[in-house]
Amino acid sequence: MDASTRFETQTVGALPLIEHYFELLSIDKVIDEVVPWEGGVPLGTLVEIMIANRLLNPKALFRIGDWAGKSGVADYYNLHPEQINDDLLGRGLERLAEHSQNVQTALVLKMIKTFELDVSQIHYDISDVELYGAYETATATEPPPTPLPTYGRTKSGRKDVKQIQFGLNVTNDGAVPIGHLPLDGNAAETKTHLENLKQLDRVLPKGQLLYIADTKLDSPENLLAIAARKGQFLCGGAFMPHLQREFLKHRKELKRVNYSPQSQSHLPPEERDAYYACEIEDTLNGTVDGEYRQLKYRLIFVLSEAKAKQEAQTRERHVAKIREQFETIERNLGKYNLKTQDAVIRRLEQAKGKYVEGKVFEYEVTQSRDKLRLTWKINPQTVEELKQLEGLYVLKTNLTKTAYPVAEVLSKYKEQSQVERRFSNLKGPLAVAPMFLEKPSRMAGLLSILVWALMVMALMEREIRRRLKGKPLYGLYPENRPSPAPTGTALLECFSTVCMVIIKHHGSITRRLAQFTPIQYKLIELLAIPPTALQTFKRRCGM
Repeated sequence: MDASTRFETQTVGALPLIEHYFELLSIDKVIDEVVPWEGGVPLGTLVEIMIANRLLNPKALFRIGDWAGKSGVADYYNLHPEQINDDLLGRGLERLAEHSQNVQTALVLKMIKTFELDVSQIHYDISDVELYGAYETATATEPPPTPLPTYGRTKSGRKDVKQIQFGLNVTNDGAVPIGHLPLDGNAAETKTHLENLKQLDRVLPKGQLLYIADTKLDSPENLLAIAARKGQFLCGGAFMPHLQREFLKHRKELKRVNYSPQSQSHLPPEERDAYYACEIEDTLNGTVDGEYRQLKYRLIFVLSEAKAKQEAQTRERHVAKIREQFETIERNLGKYNLKTQDAVIRRLEQAKGKYVEGKVFEYEVTQSRDKLRLTWKINPQTVEELKQLEGLYVLKTNLTKTAYPVAEVLSKYKEQSQVERRFSNLKGPLAVAPMFLEKPSRMAGLLSILVWALMVMALMEREIRRRLKGKPLYGLYPENRPSPAPTGTALLECFSTVCMVIIKHHGSITRRLAQFTPIQYKLIELLAIPPTALQTFKRRCGM
């Protein structure tokens, strides 16, 4: 080499690993077989590029071609960046939305076969995506689009933005996504379960399914529908007043449960959070598809000491705030806007209505000779009733007592955090928002891309953890700190420095993949990526 030789570097990050998983799942082949497409670039290729973009550069879906050219993705697929234009990707998202269910079914079957994925236990929940700007709405002659951006109860509490929602199903085995539901911004979660169950019937192979969700699953229609399918359910129960009264009858039956959170397993037993439980049998009657059904299930009351302490602190804080407002109203009787009996009552009710603890306050407002008088007190009996219910929640399940004692049921329900963790991935590392798309069909298509990107990341995380077998991994975190459960996000970040060296000499271009670090080699080994896979990557990139 001489002075005419030029060297350039191109950051490819975790692209070699991602492309290996694309090959294992046959994503491009599945999509090209299932989805009709007339574009100049195969739709399967476009989908893989968009998934790689979410995993490597999760920003707004804009000028993907420029990114593909700089990141080595265009070279890998033997494309020019101009071929990967935003208009083509947008049309691809629309087409994908029409066929995403068939694609999802094929991918799930491929995952089960390739990765021996256990799909017998599924966790479901919904989340939202807040939107900004104007969005198309249906005309009188058109059906409403799905998902329909509307105002709704956002997770952030904002009332001035529109949103769409989506439901997500993940396996207990590695928290791998196996399906999602695009939902209107104002869709009620309780009503989404029946449609979700139908989708799972279409996607999953036949076999008994344990379906776990939060309190929104707790409706007679949902529970009876699961039982009619010979399925099993486990959910939080809505702790309604009649259940509260039922619990108080059985409170003395509470017994210590042999359960503690996994995060406290390193603590001595006496320092771990204590849980107590008792259970009774209950019955549901109703019809499913016109047939009468009767369901007997377990109603489990659970008392968490840690939760009870938190709720006691919250109660005391709320009572103090309401008391302060009552004292302020009492001092200002006959002044400002507190000159009539109705105005005083209205302010007192506002103070009581802010928190559930308001029901412990009792008052009387009287007026004689144009003088207002307020007397009030805190009812100790009502306070005691609140104390009796602090730290409590209800679980409902048709799992048998012999196979699933209370401790096992509680442990299973706590695994619902799996789906919450994946929501965190979607809204953080994979950047489900901001969503700069106008058409609902494109939003639905992008949701599919995001879920499939999450699926690839979850499979990588699952493989690493399975091969570690509970042993810590060193070198992933600074200061060589141990990582007993590496996350998919950390794995991708570890490979973010991987570069391709481009050598230009007398008109010829040569590419070389830079040397991996020891921890990167270790992760490649744990992911069981063979040297031939890296050689294939190099060859397709022109090395």
